[in-house]
Amino acid sequence: MKKLLLTALLASSTIVSAQQYLTREAQLSFDAGSPLEDIEAFTESGSAVFDASSGKIGVQVLMTSFQFKRALMQEHFNENYVESEKFPKASFKGYYNEGKVTGELSIHGVTKEISVPASLKEENDNFVLITAFDLLLKDYNIEIPGAVVDKISKTASIEVRATLKSVGK
Repeated sequence: MKKLLLTALLASSTIVSAQQYLTREAQLSFDAGSPLEDIEAFTESGSAVFDASSGKIGVQVLMTSFQFKRALMQEHFNENYVESEKFPKASFKGYYNEGKVTGELSIHGVTKEISVPASLKEENDNFVLITAFDLLLKDYNIEIPGAVVDKISKTASIEVRATLKSVGK
């Protein structure tokens, strides 16, 4: 499954270069909690690809790969909020340029143009991508039921860290 996702990510990003870097172990987390409830999740199984010659970058994650502290919270996330069966992945396709990534972020069947601060530094023949940003859940048609509106933030804080290794190594 991971090979299929990586192949799809590479194909959808149309990255053709000898300076390609990738990982299948990108770390992504989000926090949509409130003072009443901690709602945090983490995954280490995101895929990311970067073409150093063009600046093209792509990141993809299966929504079901996010792990929560409580199983019930994970179930509600996948079934009620992001509808993982219908919308199994989130993805970003774009470019890195001068301290930010700009491109299309797709979540829950909605694609929006974003531009957020990012760091992409070369370290030991790898590239390390780090970014953190907030997004409004309603922008991606993620609805919060009235019964839990005080427990879930209207925004989600997203963090991404990926160490991308040369495809040739």
